[in-house]
Amino acid sequence: MNNLFSLSRSIIIISLILISVLQLNSQTADPSKKVLPSPEKKTEAEKINKTAGNKTPSETEKKSKDKKTASVKELSKEQMNEKQKADKISRTLDYGIQKDRKIAINMIKEINDEQLKKSLLQKLAAMISNDSDMEIRKYAVTALGDHNSIENSQAVIHALDDENDDVRIAACYSIGKMKLTASKPKLIEILKKQDLANPSNFTDAVIIALGDLNSPEVIEFAMESVKNIKTSKMVRERLTLFIGKCGSPAQKDFLVSLYKDNEEDMTIRSYAVKSIAKLKINESAGDIKEIIKEIDSYSFSKKKKYYDLYMQSVTALVELGDTDSIPLLMNSVRSDNAEVRYKAINLIKEFNDERTIDILKYKMKNDPSSKVRRAARKALEEKGVVEKESGKNNSTEQEENNNDTE
Repeated sequence: MNNLFSLSRSIIIISLILISVLQLNSQTADPSKKVLPSPEKKTEAEKINKTAGNKTPSETEKKSKDKKTASVKELSKEQMNEKQKADKISRTLDYGIQKDRKIAINMIKEINDEQLKKSLLQKLAAMISNDSDMEIRKYAVTALGDHNSIENSQAVIHALDDENDDVRIAACYSIGKMKLTASKPKLIEILKKQDLANPSNFTDAVIIALGDLNSPEVIEFAMESVKNIKTSKMVRERLTLFIGKCGSPAQKDFLVSLYKDNEEDMTIRSYAVKSIAKLKINESAGDIKEIIKEIDSYSFSKKKKYYDLYMQSVTALVELGDTDSIPLLMNSVRSDNAEVRYKAINLIKEFNDERTIDILKYKMKNDPSSKVRRAARKALEEKGVVEKESGKNNSTEQEENNNDTE
């Protein structure tokens, strides 16, 4: 009997052990059947976490954080691209073939980061004095002017001493763009050393640069050079325009004398009256009208030689605000010469009265010259009177110009 009771108890114990093992295996095989904490316990756990300061970020906060992270990454990427591009330009300037180096110089304008750009422009400044290739030096000087790189102004001024004229011409134009007044003494010295009897593009560039820097101190030299019969025509023309840009009404007598001289070159006379208008020498209006009246008295064949001077004279009266210029313009609009009408249209478009609009409309539709019709239409487009015309290309316009038989 005792043996039977012991056996039964052993069987029960073994069964309980087996049941426990089977339940454990079942939970391990199927995680979804794990015992979850009751809602009460979960709530309590959340309270504990909240109390401990371990609150999970809200969805809004997370999105905001993600957006900021993305922006920073994007900015960093952009900055990295800028640096990579700048590094590539720098390496190309150092080691590239000449064609690629020119392209690299032009690519500097694509760099937006000011520090990176500054570093590249400093490299260009060094190249102006050190590079053996003339074209690269010229490109470098031009680029410094285009970027208005004032911190490298001395390199540009020093380029005036370059052995190559093209580099020196580029330096003159960059000096004018950058308004480098510190270069004035050097430019004046160079101009006075030039052989003005032999025109050159460099001499022309020096005069233009001095004009851009507003150099009235050169006026006396300019007038003497224009008077000198040995001075080349090209230099005299440039100096006459220079006087109009940097002079004053004090040059009235000189300019009027030049303008009224029948023995003088026609272009120089035209530039003289242009300078009179530029300097607003209103007292010269009577002299201008006198010349216009004289030209009007010429025969048709002789008058053709004076068309440019005539139109420059009328233009001068318009710029001086003289009321007598209106009927003169009207006469020009009616001229048999298409070029005179064309120039008159480009002058009359500056007026905004109703009569001007009517004239331009008529010319747009009825003028025999296609060039004049286009000019009238363009003037009306600029005034907003007619819509802009599209569809015409340069070749079509050239064909129409060739078809003008006047």
